[in-house]
Amino acid sequence: MTKDLFLSSCENPRANGLNRSIIIYLMLNTAMSKTLASSQHSRAFYKPVAVDERAREYLDTIGAPRTRDTVENAIRAFYSFRRWHSPAPLAWRDMDFDVLVKFDQWLRRHNYNDFSRQTYLSCVTEFLRYAIDKGWLKENFPMERATYRKRKARERFSYPIPEPSPKLPLLIRYYDELPLPDGDDFKTRWTRLGILRARAIVHTLYASAGRVSEVAALTRKQIQDGRLREVLVKGKGKKQRFIFLTPEALDAIRVYLDARGDDYEPLFIRHNKGYGQPLTRSMLWKIVAQAADAVGIKAHPHDFRHFRARQMLEQGAPLEAIQEILGHKDIGTTRRVYAHYSKPSIRAIFDRTTISAREAMPHE
Repeated sequence: MTKDLFLSSCENPRANGLNRSIIIYLMLNTAMSKTLASSQHSRAFYKPVAVDERAREYLDTIGAPRTRDTVENAIRAFYSFRRWHSPAPLAWRDMDFDVLVKFDQWLRRHNYNDFSRQTYLSCVTEFLRYAIDKGWLKENFPMERATYRKRKARERFSYPIPEPSPKLPLLIRYYDELPLPDGDDFKTRWTRLGILRARAIVHTLYASAGRVSEVAALTRKQIQDGRLREVLVKGKGKKQRFIFLTPEALDAIRVYLDARGDDYEPLFIRHNKGYGQPLTRSMLWKIVAQAADAVGIKAHPHDFRHFRARQMLEQGAPLEAIQEILGHKDIGTTRRVYAHYSKPSIRAIFDRTTISAREAMPHE
């Protein structure tokens, strides 16, 4: 209903900026409610278990905040598996070689997808190695046998081919064509800034193919207020790399900064309570979700990376270039995720460089 209201407001010349602001707010809350309900449903079978002192001790050895969050989520799931283990809760000293396989089966029953399961299994495997070193497991715990069983299960796993919607560029058009309300009152200015910020964000996500955390952390100094096309960022694992911006992205950034008229250093900031604070990753997700709901597709910020990688591969870009643009540490990751999309360009190269057997015959 909110999408219909928005479309009718665009067609109605008497609809003002405040009305559209209210409708956009309703659309945003509807999209986020659907996402939250879906995630809660998939985990409705158990309540996450708090970590204990041993887990916290291990987590303190992990420096990267996002990696620590992922490992903590994996350990929470593992502790939930231990608590509801049948026929009785699974103590450290009772674990045997099949613990990882059973944990994998438990994750399957609770609707974790293949990628999440493999991530959690890897995290828990390292946690168990740490537990062996600390003497928490029985002395003869068969770690090699446990990891062998896990590897055999992993051989059946293949990374899901990302399939971003071909309509993803409509998200950019949605914000580009969203009318800017006139007026100097607070609510009108707040709405106008929100639209300009959203335009700059989706253009930056598309142009850079950057991770949402990298885009959220950008500063005005890094991009010289929209004048620098090559931006040095600190990516995953604190690895420095360049992301690239298009003229359209830089234009959207400059218009947004001019409208702000402030000296706050973060590129994308909050406009209401906490004005000037950097925008969070979750807010970028909301901005993308709002546009996706408006145009009738499912999308999240990471889809821009997949879309751009596929686009460049289909245009003949080598995997090594895609690896650098996306910031993958290992080209094996790039190949595993995106090699499927390079087949058309590989076929074109094959056709262009293949000659017939008759033509290949040596001249006498």
